[in-house]
This record gives sequence, structure tokens and C-alpha cells, in this order.
Amino acid sequence: MAHHAFFVAGDPESGVTAALAYAREELGLRVESNPDVMAFRYGLFSVDDARKIIRLADQAAVGERKLIVIAAERLFHEAQNALLKVFEEPPAGTTLILALPSAGILLPTLRSRLLPLVAQANAAYASAQDFLDAGVAEREKLVAKLLDRTKSDKDEEKQAARGDALRLVEGLAALSYRASLTKNSEELTLFMQDLDRFIPILHERSAPLKLIFEHILITVPKI
Repeated sequence: MAHHAFFVAGDPESGVTAALAYAREELGLRVESNPDVMAFRYGLFSVDDARKIIRLADQAAVGERKLIVIAAERLFHEAQNALLKVFEEPPAGTTLILALPSAGILLPTLRSRLLPLVAQANAAYASAQDFLDAGVAEREKLVAKLLDRTKSDKDEEKQAARGDALRLVEGLAALSYRASLTKNSEELTLFMQDLDRFIPILHERSAPLKLIFEHILITVPKI
């Protein structure tokens, strides 16, 4: 049975685009003027917003399938807790997708119910898979090259490298959570907890990239 709940990390509006593409290509839904395809955009997603989504999810679809996309810059913890049940057991034929700036803002309880959107994960998390597939020495070289780019005299190159660093860690988090669905490992759980702490920090210009990646190199489990 296909999974029913996903997240897209990055620019929320781009996440909406990815979600609608998924609706067309994977769910076979027409996204234009279709009452079964709903996309909502929020600056801050509240408990009242969560209740509205739950009511909409409970309503019967016009056709056989329904998609609800929630794009938000921030989500109250109480709102995330309110969504737990509907994201775990939505009505038959209903798919829910969260589009967020970072997966790190999700509570572990909600995050455990989500998979990275396949269409996005195949592209955005390719560097994370390459990192995991590499040997120890090659991983160290990849990190060293990335850190060197963050020290560039060109601000454009420096910011691009910091963005790549963030996407790499988000990719590692996504692949780790995917692995955790079938593998119960304390080492993997601790690694995911570390990544969840690192991701919000990596959004800051003063993020200690060297320390973060040194820790990752030491603690990354076999995924």
C-alpha cells in the first residue's frame, strides 16, 4: 500500500510545486480546478489551522483520491500534536504533504509518520546518498571540499556552499528516518537526534560547520 504522508524540506512554495507534481505524476490527479486537490499556505500554522485541516481530511473526496498540501514557515508544537492522528491514519484515499523550510522544525512524533517526498528526495538527497555510499576517507574529502568552499572570498560561492551543507544534512536526516522505519537501532536514533539539533543551527550564518561535520563523520551509522 502506498504511503499517505510526506514532507518536502526547502522553500515552501517550491514544496507546493513538488507536491502538485507528485499529485499529477504519482496519484493521477488533475490539479487545476480540482476540489480534491487543496494547497494551503501559512506563515505560522496554529492549532486552529490544524483543526481546519482535520475537518477537511475527514470530508469525503469527490473522486477516489484527495490531496491536502500544507505549506508553512513555522508550526506550533501544539498544532503538530493535533495533526498526529490524521497523519497516521487519514481517511482512505487521502494523501497529506507538508512543505516546510526545514524538516528540523518537526517534532519527532510527527516526523516519524512522514516520508520525504520521493520526487524531491531523488534529486535533493542525492548528495546525502553519495556521502553514505562513500568510504571513510572519501567522506572526509567530501566534507573538506565543502568546508573549503564556505571560506571562499566570493560571497555567492560561500552562501551556495552553506546551502549545500544544509541540504546534505537534511538529506542525511531524511535517509536516516527512512531507514528507521525498518531498522530499530539506538545508534541510528541518536544520529537522527543529532541531525535534528544541527539543522536549525545550519540556518544561521554563524553555524559552526567544522564542528558539526566532524561530529557527523564520527557518528554516522551504517544506513
